[in-house]
Amino acid sequence: MKILQVVHSLPFLTQAGTEIYAYELSLRLAGKHEVYLFSRKSDIRQEEYLVTDKKHNQVSICLLNNTFRECTSFEYYYANKKIDIQFALFLDKVKPDIVHIHHLIFLSVGMIQEINKRKIPVVFTLHDYWLMCPGWHLLKKDCRPCTKAQYGKFDEECIICLNDLLAVKKTAKRTYLIIRSITPKFLSDYLRRKYFQFIPRMPGDNAALIRLEERRHKIRGLLDRIDMFIVPSRYARDRFMEFGISQRRMRILSSGVDAGLFEVTDKIPSRKLRFGFIGTLLPAKGIHVLLEAFHKVKGEAELKIYGKLKQYIGFEYYLPYLKRIAKDKRIRFMGEFKHAESQKIFKELDVLAVPSIWNENAPLVIQEAFASKTPVIASRIGGIPELVSDGVDGILFQPGDIEGLYHKMQLLVSQPDIIDKLKRNISQVKNISDHAKEIEEIYSGLLTAKSYLS
Repeated sequence: MKILQVVHSLPFLTQAGTEIYAYELSLRLAGKHEVYLFSRKSDIRQEEYLVTDKKHNQVSICLLNNTFRECTSFEYYYANKKIDIQFALFLDKVKPDIVHIHHLIFLSVGMIQEINKRKIPVVFTLHDYWLMCPGWHLLKKDCRPCTKAQYGKFDEECIICLNDLLAVKKTAKRTYLIIRSITPKFLSDYLRRKYFQFIPRMPGDNAALIRLEERRHKIRGLLDRIDMFIVPSRYARDRFMEFGISQRRMRILSSGVDAGLFEVTDKIPSRKLRFGFIGTLLPAKGIHVLLEAFHKVKGEAELKIYGKLKQYIGFEYYLPYLKRIAKDKRIRFMGEFKHAESQKIFKELDVLAVPSIWNENAPLVIQEAFASKTPVIASRIGGIPELVSDGVDGILFQPGDIEGLYHKMQLLVSQPDIIDKLKRNISQVKNISDHAKEIEEIYSGLLTAKSYLS
């Protein structure tokens, strides 16, 4: 079988759950099949839309350069004909039997049309909510969950929330990237903030609402061309049913992890109870909630934050804010890490904290923690309760509840025997190799159905 996987980035470019999962799945499938990966990179030194090929562990990788320096409008962020053309050329060159899309952010939804034109079966894993809304975490500016996108009920609040994208003008992105390449970072960041401070705000602008609705309408139409959707949680399935995707075209299927990479036979002993956070440092992940709660904890405890210390576009304020509120010698920012080093990290953690304030789908990091027999303390939000059983293999608290999280953490510090009980109750985690077989069966079923219809 000739398989093409499509994802917006890869672990050697950025490390997050979707990228890691798509790459690991590709590696397992490559043991039996011819596997290709189409992805995106962002290199301002290279020509825009330049395509480069590389081979890694039996997987043929095609990287398309997209820095958005030619971005002229809001629409460019999700539908880019130049990307569609490059992808079409790649499809004709590879001629895959099946295509599996994991994410199209930073790419183009028009790629679905190119697959459809060639009558190739296509699978789409719904990792988050970007298809519904450009703000894929579905969080309002005040960090409260938003439920408008799945129903298409955009309003003035949406315009304010998405103003940075809606206000993009011709040459603005190119100018910013040029400035960034020739000026110190602090100056280019300052100029960017000033740009968005003085561009006109658009509350009440019907044209902006129309553009959001057009995005929704275009994407919803293209999703009708997908043969099967894989959804890692019941929660996400229900949200996409509200978005208009029929239940019969969605299959709930939990992901798998490389269990060997996370297997921990013995934790490195410590007199302190070691809490840890692993992930991207974005507001949606709720690290600020964790820091505020940990400040209140008394006793022998420490908190390690694993994640790249960078300012994400649109959230430049957040990293300095975290550093400001992390005034506790027991809190350590560990910085970026390689996924292959995960076992070492979990050997030195007693409890993983997942304090998300957005409706997570099925965080891969929870499965990784369980594979290492590390209990989890997590928000009762989105699909997380489908992974963590409160009081059995982990502890749940209300999202954003600093006081509630503090009491749960203090309980573990005061009664560490609870952790041993939780560890004993952790079930075996699905291995990525077994998951790859499930995916392979889905591919085979779709190809058989295609042959029958032909």
